[in-house]
Amino acid sequence: MNKSLIFLFFFSACGTFVPVNAQQSRSASSYSKEASAIVTKYQKQIAECAKNATSLEKESDDTSISPYLYKLLGPGIFYRSALEDGFKLNYNMPWQQNDMTASDAMNYQDRMNASVNEVLFNTYASNPSVFHYYDAQIASENIVAPASDASEKKEDLTDIYNKVEEIKDVADVVDNVDVDIHIEKPNFWKTSGKFSLQFTQNYFSENWYKGGNNNVTLLSNLVLEANYNDQKRLSWDNKLDLRLGFITATSDSIHRYLTNNDKINLFSKLGVKAAKSWYYTVSVEANSQFLPGYRSNDRHAYSKFISPLDVFISLGMDFKPSLKNGNTFSLELLPFSYKMRYISDAEETIHSSYNMVGKNFQKDYGSKVVLNSKLTLAKNFTWRCRFYYFTSYKYAESELENVFSFQFNKYISSEVNTLWRFDDNRNKQYYDSTLGYFQFKEYFTLGLAYNF
Repeated sequence: MNKSLIFLFFFSACGTFVPVNAQQSRSASSYSKEASAIVTKYQKQIAECAKNATSLEKESDDTSISPYLYKLLGPGIFYRSALEDGFKLNYNMPWQQNDMTASDAMNYQDRMNASVNEVLFNTYASNPSVFHYYDAQIASENIVAPASDASEKKEDLTDIYNKVEEIKDVADVVDNVDVDIHIEKPNFWKTSGKFSLQFTQNYFSENWYKGGNNNVTLLSNLVLEANYNDQKRLSWDNKLDLRLGFITATSDSIHRYLTNNDKINLFSKLGVKAAKSWYYTVSVEANSQFLPGYRSNDRHAYSKFISPLDVFISLGMDFKPSLKNGNTFSLELLPFSYKMRYISDAEETIHSSYNMVGKNFQKDYGSKVVLNSKLTLAKNFTWRCRFYYFTSYKYAESELENVFSFQFNKYISSEVNTLWRFDDNRNKQYYDSTLGYFQFKEYFTLGLAYNF
């Protein structure tokens, strides 16, 4: 007895328990409107598969009608839900039954599933031989997942690497090709320079109602820097600051011009990193001037080139953190400092001015504190501050200089410079009843400036 006879016998035995809906003749027109379009085609496919003894694994062009019709388009499978719906008893009276496809109480998914199950149940009864699988059997199949990267076998290339000969000379590989390889070492030097030239002029007619002196002022400044930093342990900073300025002295019967700014400053500092932002440091600084310094209507010079020459040699610690946007900060604490002052000229007024009457050389030991900073306050607006304090524990010498610079463009700039100085080792003639040994100088400039 084949499968068809067994299924028909079982279906006939259960006929008395099937509801009236299941016992009635069912055609494609009795199914839901959504499924009716493919029922006929599905039954034709079943017939063709039966003739060819193949399973229903043929795709249908009607899958776009509804995604719930996959049971009709897949391979021949007995679905438990279709059998359960087919043998389910319906206790509703005929006048209480509503068309399943037109019922408002059921949603679209339920109606489609019920329609598909009804088609499958009738097909099971009429053509059971074309069904080769059942849903539980399909669900129990193991799905082979793609292998992950961790589970992939990695080939051991050690033997291949060991067989490759080491290339000691590039010429052995490229034969006759000329190979020119240049190894560029990192440049740890950073150099910079700035030159400025400011010029002012005032003229008063002889009958100017307030009076006044005609004058011309010229100020030039050159700053050169060369700094070395290997980014590990060694730091070496070098700076040369040269300033020279003149002013016409119309009220001076002896001198036509007087210097109003004259400075030679050479500074060098070597540091070895001790900790973060801290360096063991030794610094050398020398100060002098270019031209003789005179007072109005006085022929005697009060300073000259290398008269005096001040040299500082100091040892201590330097706090120099790394700042952004070109800002710099350095604070030197130098408990061991040596100062040497030398006067090469025999002019008595120079020796008397620096309390070195009868001697050309003087040395002192003491301590020193030095601060140098450069901060950008706004775009093209910078503030440079320089401060040092030296004491031999007998006298003290200190300077505080603030320079505010505004760069209008690449070549035009303006500066305001204020300088406070304290020195109680000078002659008593420099003592002021109001300021004491404090001295003050200020000037404003506007002119050419070029950075390189």
